[in-house]
Amino acid sequence: MRMTLAFLFAAMLTFASVTAQVDDGFQRERRGESGAAKDQLEGKSPPDLVAENWLNSKAVDLAALKGKVVVLDFWGTW
Repeated sequence: MRMTLAFLFAAMLTFASVTAQVDDGFQRERRGESGAAKDQLEGKSPPDLVAENWLNSKAVDLAALKGKVVVLDFWGTW
């Protein structure tokens, strides 16, 4: 019984270690060019954005929403 528990513990520890290393490499590889582009934009003002069909009312620009919570949902069907 003790050998079985020791084996299970060692197997779980090995699995966790391998999983952590794979995930770390994936995160570094995934960052690539998109990460560099994000670093250039971080901390800067967003570009001017105008919503033309704003809940069946007149157009709204981003400056009019300053100080409010804004959720943008970009989606597409393909």
